[in-house]
Amino acid sequence: MSNPDEIAIGKGYAKRSRKLHDVLSSKHALPYWLMAPTVIWVLFFVIYPLIFSIVMSFKEFVLKKGMSIWDLPWVGGRNFVDAILDGSFHTAMLNTVQILTIAVGAEFAAGLGIAMLLNSKHAKGDFVYMSLILTPMMMPVIAGGLVWRMLINTRWGALNAFLGLFGVQPVNFIGSPSLSLWTIMLVDFWQWTPFVVLILLAGLRALPHEAYEAARVDGASRWQTFTHITWPMLAWPVMVILLIRCMDAFKVFDTVYSITFGGPGNSSTTASFFIYRQGFTQFKLGYAAALSWIVFMIVYAISVVIIFFFRPRED
Repeated sequence: MSNPDEIAIGKGYAKRSRKLHDVLSSKHALPYWLMAPTVIWVLFFVIYPLIFSIVMSFKEFVLKKGMSIWDLPWVGGRNFVDAILDGSFHTAMLNTVQILTIAVGAEFAAGLGIAMLLNSKHAKGDFVYMSLILTPMMMPVIAGGLVWRMLINTRWGALNAFLGLFGVQPVNFIGSPSLSLWTIMLVDFWQWTPFVVLILLAGLRALPHEAYEAARVDGASRWQTFTHITWPMLAWPVMVILLIRCMDAFKVFDTVYSITFGGPGNSSTTASFFIYRQGFTQFKLGYAAALSWIVFMIVYAISVVIIFFFRPRED
C-alpha cells in the first residue's frame, strides 16, 4: 500500500504542475513566450561575450592545449596600464580622432548642403538623384575599399591615369605615410556622406511650412531662416547623425583592411584595426580586451557629450 505522505506529495506536485501549465498556456504568458528568443539571444551573444571580455582584460592569454580562460594567469590592471603607455595605441587613437573630426565633419557639411539643395528643388524625378547619391552606401564596405584600391593604384589605377593626362606624376596614395590616412578618410567620406544626406533630407521635409511662411512675412533673410528655424528644428536628426557617425568612426576597420592594412607602418592604423592586430595576429587577447574597453569608455564619453550639447531643447 502507498504511504499517505507519498500520496499527499504526489497530489501536491500534480496540482502545482497543472497550475504551472495553466499559467504558461494562458494568454498572459504569450508576451513572455514571444520575448524568450530575444532574451536568450541577448544572453548568449551580448551578455556572455561582455562578461568574457571583462574577465579576459584582467588576464594574460597563454596559448596552451587544455587551458581554459579560468586557468589563465591573472595580471590585474597591467593590460590597461600597458595600453595607456603604448605609443602605437596612441598613434592609432590619433588617427581615429582625425577621422572623427575631419572625415565626419566633412560628411556632415557636405550632406547638409546636398540635403538642402535637394529639398529646395523638389524637382520631378528627384528619386533618381537620391538613388545615385545612395549608391556608395549600398555597396559593401570591403567591396568599396577594393574598388578604391584599384582606382588609386600607382601603376594602373584610373585616378593616376587621369592625373597623367595633365602631366602629374603618379601619386602613391597607399604607400605614402602622409597620404594613406587621407585616402582612408576620402573613402569614408565617399561611402557615408549619403547616410547624412538621407537623414537630413528626411528631417527637412518633415519641417512645418507654417514657420517658413511666417518668416517670409516678417522679412527674414535665408541665413536668419536657417539659423532660427531650420537648424533648431533639425536638432533630433543632427544628434542622431553625430552619434552614429562618431561611433562608426571608432569602428573603422573594413576600409583600412581592404586598402592600406594599417600601413605604411602605423600611419593609417585605426583603433579597431590596432585591436584586431593585437588580438588576432599577435594573440594578445587579454591586452586586446583591455584596449576594447578603453575605446568603449571613450566612445561612451563622447556620446554623452553629444547628447548633452545637441539634444533638442524646449525653448
